[in-house]
Amino acid sequence: MTKFSVTRNVPFSVEQVFAIAADVAHYREFLPLVKRSTVTNLTKLPDGKSAFNSELTLTYKKLGISEVLKSDVVVDPSTHTVSATSNQKPVQSLTTEWKVVPGVNGGADINFNVDYSLQSKSLQFLLSGMFDLMVRRIMTAFEQRAKVLYGSPSV
Repeated sequence: MTKFSVTRNVPFSVEQVFAIAADVAHYREFLPLVKRSTVTNLTKLPDGKSAFNSELTLTYKKLGISEVLKSDVVVDPSTHTVSATSNQKPVQSLTTEWKVVPGVNGGADINFNVDYSLQSKSLQFLLSGMFDLMVRRIMTAFEQRAKVLYGSPSV
């Protein structure tokens, strides 16, 4: 399995950034490669968490790749965490976590952790070389989304 972790500080509040991470249904509006994002079976749990199924259609035209990624997602407002797991094609195994915490010097730190294995070993090899770039683009997209939704940074 391939593991990857990154943290990025953004000049927005924890609540603002967490709201973006938790809004999986709108990922198609701002995340690169995501052409469709849907949420089904939304359940509010007694402990304040929410659980749902998500489907993201990921398209990379240059490589002719278009895949649907189905995940089980848990959103925990008390810890500002969004976790997703999947073992359906095209992945063999996938665990991701977005955790938003107060930044040491203000703003919010977005911690993104992913542990994945794809069913296609050749695709896994190809993506492993591009993964750092893709994650940096995703982090930039989150910050740009915050600017669109909230305007100038609040912190």
